[in-house]
Amino acid sequence: MPIGARWCISFLGMKSPVCEMFGIEFPILAFSHCRDVVAAVSKAGGLGVLGVVAHSPAQLEIDLTWIEEEIGDLPYGVDIIIPAKLATGSASGAPTVAEIDELIPQEHRDFVNDIIDRYDVPGLADEGKGWVSGSDSAPFSADRAAGHLDVAMSHNIALIANALGPPPGYLIEQAHAKGIKVVALAGTI
Repeated sequence: MPIGARWCISFLGMKSPVCEMFGIEFPILAFSHCRDVVAAVSKAGGLGVLGVVAHSPAQLEIDLTWIEEEIGDLPYGVDIIIPAKLATGSASGAPTVAEIDELIPQEHRDFVNDIIDRYDVPGLADEGKGWVSGSDSAPFSADRAAGHLDVAMSHNIALIANALGPPPGYLIEQAHAKGIKVVALAGTI
């Protein structure tokens, strides 16, 4: 459930602190990877939040510009993924897609390939380009998130969420300097 969903639902139909905080009509924060959903939620009186893990920085720029053209001055947010702990790998400290790929056992590759062959699953249009076209950075890495953060901070976002727990201090400082609220999603108690 999104941030405070249980708390927000209990206040549905009444003004709540989250409504006042973001200047929204309903205490609904809707997380989606679809820019159309984000814009629709913000236009309907909630706060749409775009999940950006699959975006390249260039695609994120396109989508945030589109959202702002659709919603005008209404508030919206982005959900960036920066892990609290990083696996080590390349010189930058974060593993590359190639390094992660090397960790997949051949037995698993054979199993997946057998299923693909058995059920005639077509190949991906961008096969071989990694998690995000044009990027060597692994998903869920500080390298990937840095590009997302730069783009997000250049837009008129009201909220930045970190989907993997507490965000790093530099993200909080940058966001607060621009008056952007920062939240962390908690998957477990």
